[in-house]
Amino acid sequence: MVPHEPRRTSIWTALILITSLVAVFGITASYMVRNHEWTDAFLSRLPVPGAGTSMAADPSLAGQLRILSSEAWFARLGDQSSTLVAETVIVNDALLPVTNVVVEAVVMEEGNRIRRVHAGCGRPVSDRLIGRLRRDELKALNTLEVSSTGELATGETIRCQVAFARLEPGPDEVVFRIASVEPLPGHSPPLFHPGG
Repeated sequence: MVPHEPRRTSIWTALILITSLVAVFGITASYMVRNHEWTDAFLSRLPVPGAGTSMAADPSLAGQLRILSSEAWFARLGDQSSTLVAETVIVNDALLPVTNVVVEAVVMEEGNRIRRVHAGCGRPVSDRLIGRLRRDELKALNTLEVSSTGELATGETIRCQVAFARLEPGPDEVVFRIASVEPLPGHSPPLFHPGG
């Protein structure tokens, strides 16, 4: 008996598969470039690790948002533990509306970084409510997903608030940075308004 030799795949099969993959990739890329609404909506559903909430986050937009003012204060929680609350106001200087703004806040003491927190903007909590929360509830509040902060049009501002639970007085500085921001899905093309 002579065993059957396995059939060898011809080079043409490999070339056809590669050509098909390139063609599908090219068609998809062309569609994504021409239809920004579909692309933004599709990418916003793909999560990424880190501060960015999704693949729709645009690093170039983060540089077009500006931090106007910041403040920080210590507060007592409902379980009598201490917390550091920091708040900042961000203005959209970009030429298109944005959404899902995420900030990174770093607590410093004598130049050394103590703790870092990421939080979504647009859901500040009043001092009265902070005074009623327990430590675990405050931690859960900080970890809530950014559920669309709504449209932040050009020139509009948004408040961002972070809380550092179990942090006793001692830190002397809080540094804010815009970690992630997404273009509003379906936004119209950016318009330049001449000054006058």
